[in-house]
Amino acid sequence: MDSPIQIEESNNVLIQGFKQYFDIQRAESPDVLKEVYRIRYGVYCKEFGFKLPSHRGLERDEFDRYSSHCLLTHKTSGKKVGCIRVISLPETKKKLVLPFITHCADSLYRDQVDPNTINPGEVCEISRVAVVSEFRRRAGEKSSKDGLANSIKVSDEDIEQTRRFPYIAPSLYLAAGALFLASQKKQIFVATEPRLVRSLSMLGVRFHQVSELADYHGQRAVYYFSRESIQEDIQAMPSLLNGFFHYIESQVT
Repeated sequence: MDSPIQIEESNNVLIQGFKQYFDIQRAESPDVLKEVYRIRYGVYCKEFGFKLPSHRGLERDEFDRYSSHCLLTHKTSGKKVGCIRVISLPETKKKLVLPFITHCADSLYRDQVDPNTINPGEVCEISRVAVVSEFRRRAGEKSSKDGLANSIKVSDEDIEQTRRFPYIAPSLYLAAGALFLASQKKQIFVATEPRLVRSLSMLGVRFHQVSELADYHGQRAVYYFSRESIQEDIQAMPSLLNGFFHYIESQVT
């Protein structure tokens, strides 16, 4: 007899649709991490022309050793199509500062986030979200590094017709949320464009803006989530989306 978890998965069209097309995994071995760095090089350095640290077709930096990475694979082709990381600095690395602080400190609302009093042992950051160009096919996605259009519309029809559900970007961001909840950190930050906020808000995720817009690879603001706010958002999601999150969580933690 199937267990309750297996029955729940078999009845969730989002999970079944995702499993038909994609695999998502924690990237830990050197070979899998190379695939992550290769995607980032292709998207950030070659396609968008960012001047980022790279070597022999791999883009990586000093934060990668302190990050949890996820890799998304297209099953039919075997192509590695997307990645994301969550940076978690140890308290012992006093000289390293999270990227959002380095690049956006002047725009932070100091009454909400004071970079001088942030404890690196309590916070982490989502960064280096990238999706290869041929998998950014929806309207508005081609110009987006992370494969999110200006608006994700998650209607009942989209859920029932899983080909229309925008699996790639949501699965990556949900994976980042799962990695955060699996950690001991209290808050997670992301410096991103407002369109991301509009898009992911359609999934029931609430962003709390803690900065003005700043020029950081485009116009971005800093947003944060607490453990409690993410847990509340997940609990409040429609059952299919809630189940989809927990499936992604089971794959990466």
